[in-house]
Amino acid sequence: MRRALAAARQGVREKLDRPGASPSADLADLRRELRPGALAREDRTVTNRLFDRLTHADVAAVEQLVRDTSGAWDHFFGTAERAEDRRLLLSVGMWLGSELVRERTGLVPGEPPEDVHAMSRGVLSAAGGIYEADMVADALLSGGVDLGSVRAALDFGCSSGRVLRPLTAAYPAIEWHGCDPNGPAIEWAGANIGGARFFVSGNVPPLPLADGSLDLVYAISIWSHFEPARGLQWFEEMRRLIAPGGHLVMTTHGLTSVDYYFEQGLRSAEQSREIAAGLYTRGWWYRAEFGEQGDWGVVDPAWGTAFLSPEWVLTQLSPRWRVLEFAPGRNQDNQDVYVLQRI
Repeated sequence: MRRALAAARQGVREKLDRPGASPSADLADLRRELRPGALAREDRTVTNRLFDRLTHADVAAVEQLVRDTSGAWDHFFGTAERAEDRRLLLSVGMWLGSELVRERTGLVPGEPPEDVHAMSRGVLSAAGGIYEADMVADALLSGGVDLGSVRAALDFGCSSGRVLRPLTAAYPAIEWHGCDPNGPAIEWAGANIGGARFFVSGNVPPLPLADGSLDLVYAISIWSHFEPARGLQWFEEMRRLIAPGGHLVMTTHGLTSVDYYFEQGLRSAEQSREIAAGLYTRGWWYRAEFGEQGDWGVVDPAWGTAFLSPEWVLTQLSPRWRVLEFAPGRNQDNQDVYVLQRI
């Protein structure tokens, strides 16, 4: 068995290090078929919860508003598939200032100024991060957890609150919290998003919340930035905050991300092979890529770019956490999605 494992490792290393080989061919050898892709439309829990507050007459009025805006209908809803896209209609309706959408759904309008951090801007973000809100709710649901049963929840690394905007509207009974080390983003969120308590977090634990005070924490593309040792510190902090039986939903770069960034032209073939080798041999790859200028005010050598293999995550967290869901590439066909239950 040891000889077979050694031979397998050597074979992968030869693929990674083979001189003169085509970079794209090398990476094709490492691509994965385990790619769930985008969320199915019928699984859009938050989108459907908000959209169902509109009557048929409301929907017709919003559609007419789009048609009355020069070129907007053909641009956004020019195909039969897009014409039926509820999430898109909510976003475009908010972008056009529809009072019906705002009043019926409880969604909050507004976009941070350019000098305040926001993960996305423009039309598709006009109703907040509905895609990510759906992803969190649907990931929980696939693990047997209805988001509506949650008492208190935290958006860990919320920036200016784009995901909390649809979540606070869809589930106003939940005690929502949002934190981020970016002070101006938190200040803007606190002034513009009701239904959540926002606070600035440090680069290292602890957070100013009581032990076991949360049922849910979600973190979108946060462990994709922690140096692994720092990431483990924050896993322990999440375990302190989450009550037994509660849940952590998180995304991080994994093997699917290696292919994604290469195909998008965002990382070279050489670096992609280096990352894949790190994931295979030790389970992680990390670089402090933000440099001395930091990342929107966050200057910390343990905050950069991280890739984690599922083997590393499970080895580090078991048996203190139970894995209810693992979906490689589920976040935008890029990052892996985990649903962890606190033991």
